[in-house]
Parts: sequence; structure tokens; C-alpha cells
Amino acid sequence: MELNVIYKSFFALLSAGLWNRKPDCECFPLTPEQWERVYKLACKQTVECTVYDGMLQLPDHFFPPKNLILKWVVTVDAIEKKNKQMNSTIAGLSDLFTKNRITAFLMKGQGVAACYDNPLHRLCGDIDWAFPDRESYVSANQLIQGQNINIEKQAGFSADYEWNGFVVEHHRNMIDISNPFLSNYLRRLQQQEQVRSNQLEIEGRFILLPSPLLMHLSVNTHILRHLLSFGISIRQLCDSARICNQYHQRPEIQSLKTIYRKLGIYHWVQLLNSLLVNYLGMPAESLPFPLKAHQNADLMMKDMLQGGSFGFFGGPFSKETDTPQLQRKHVWLHLTVRFFRYVRFAPWEACWFPLMHTYSHFRN
Repeated sequence: MELNVIYKSFFALLSAGLWNRKPDCECFPLTPEQWERVYKLACKQTVECTVYDGMLQLPDHFFPPKNLILKWVVTVDAIEKKNKQMNSTIAGLSDLFTKNRITAFLMKGQGVAACYDNPLHRLCGDIDWAFPDRESYVSANQLIQGQNINIEKQAGFSADYEWNGFVVEHHRNMIDISNPFLSNYLRRLQQQEQVRSNQLEIEGRFILLPSPLLMHLSVNTHILRHLLSFGISIRQLCDSARICNQYHQRPEIQSLKTIYRKLGIYHWVQLLNSLLVNYLGMPAESLPFPLKAHQNADLMMKDMLQGGSFGFFGGPFSKETDTPQLQRKHVWLHLTVRFFRYVRFAPWEACWFPLMHTYSHFRN
């Protein structure tokens, strides 16, 4: 019963903050101990700012204790400052690419944050760049190496390095689909969508973003990729919801149903969309296609609530360390459980993901 109150309160505040509306006050007031658990859950799921925004929508007499509010304000302020630092870093890297005539698209991250009412309240992670062709990808990697920066190849045909205190990743592909028989189709799709590319102004620079269609595909396939490996946080669900809401009136979005069927992940996307509507409170009319009746994704949500951000924050496959974060244990058992959990919803991807991940690792 206690846990139900925590979860209900958490989702009421998350939905309120995500859509800038009054929360359902059925679960309130909370005790100081319950408020502390809601705050920790928000941090675990990397949505502390969004839940904070929802908390501010409550009547004053339902507010948490002042000491918790102060701690929360400090957390939100730190996230805002980190976002501003990331924006400066992105602007600098964009200048470097432009100077060297390299076309780069900003993936996920700050491009997705622009879909939020307050972009500074989305917790930033890595900086992800994608490139329109292999030549641009190789040139970008060589450019960074020429700055005396150590750049390392990663599984999944990507490379990463540290720049101004941020992890930066270069990607050859915008869409995280492992099935090699779809590579030509995805390459053609990306080329077709380049004419619909967006731009985001950051510190006076106009940064290229993927088209709305590619933003949908890149974020949702990224969620699936991490669910098949070690899990993902509810923040990524919020990203998917805000993208749906931002672009649902664009005509090209109507083709997503056909594309998801082609990629073999349509049934999994229906599960994902069920979470967006039933847990995050997103209007069903913002979905790119109708939600199937009686779609139940409770098990997927339970998976996210247990593991937290990328599976590092608890559950049966994490272990304690001397640091605040946990480490993974029983990795192969964990991956096997995830395979059988999602294979019926995305069979080809569930089968090809471990094979292509291993192949790219050895190729590097």
C-alpha cells in the first residue's frame, strides 16, 4: 500500500510537470518520509526537474517540508547550469565542424529538450552527433583526434570522447536498428528525410537536427535498444511523449505505422505508446497512430521502475559498490531474461541485437 502511494504520487506530479497542468491530488498530502521517497524516485528516474515542476502546481498546503524543497531547488539549479554548459559545448563543437566543412546532426539530447516547455529542466546526458555518410563520420573522428583528444570506438559503430567535461558520441547511424537486412532501407530513409531537417538555435548558431520523423525513430529505437540490454529510465519515455506532442500534426508522421511494421517493432511501439498514455498522461490523439485496445505494458513499466537509469539503480541484477551508483551483476542472465521478455514484441530486433553488438565490438 505504501509503495502504491509513492508511485501514484510520483506519476501524478510527473504528468503535471510534463504537461504543465494541475496534478491529481487524490494521493496528497504525503508524510515527510513519503515525500523523501518520491524525490529519490524522481532522481533515480532522472526526472527530478519535471516532478519538481509538477510539485509547484500543488496547493500550498500539500507542499513537501521546507528542507526537502530547498534540496530540490539546489538540484534543479544544478541541472539548469549543466544544460547551459552543454549548450556552450555544443556551440563550440558545431563551430569546429562547420569550419572543417563537416555536416553533423545533433541527436537526442538538447534537440529533444527543445520539445519541452522548459528545455533547461530536462536532465542532459551525453552529446550525440550523427553524420550523413561514412566519409563525414570518419572525417569527424579524425578531426577530433587532431585536437589531441583520445577518441575510442564503441560497439554499435560509434565512437566517443570527452570534451569540456561532457561525453560526446559520434554515430554512423541515426536509427538504432540491428537487423542488417534493413540497413539499405534505413540509409535511403535517412537520405530522403535530410530535406526535412530541423534547426535549433544555440548561442547564435543554427544546429542541424534530424527531421521530426527521424527524431521519432531515433528516440524510440534507442529506448528499445536499451531495454534489450540493461534498461532505461522514465526520462526517455518523457522524451518520446514530448516528441509525439510536438510533431503529431506533421503530415509525414502518418507514415510511422508503416515504417515500424517494416522494421518489425510495431507491436513493441504499441507497448511504448500505452505507457505514454496510461502512465504519463499524454493525450491519445498525439500518437502517430491509434493505440490498440487492451494494450497492457505494466510489466515494461515495472522493469523501468526497478532498474532506473540504464539499469544501474537497483533490481535483481545490480550490486552495491563504494560509490553512490550500483554496478551490474549476472550480466548474461540479465540479457537472457530481457530477450525472452521482449522477443515476442520485437522478434527480429531481439535476435539481431546481441549478434550485431558482438560483431561491431570485435570489428572495432
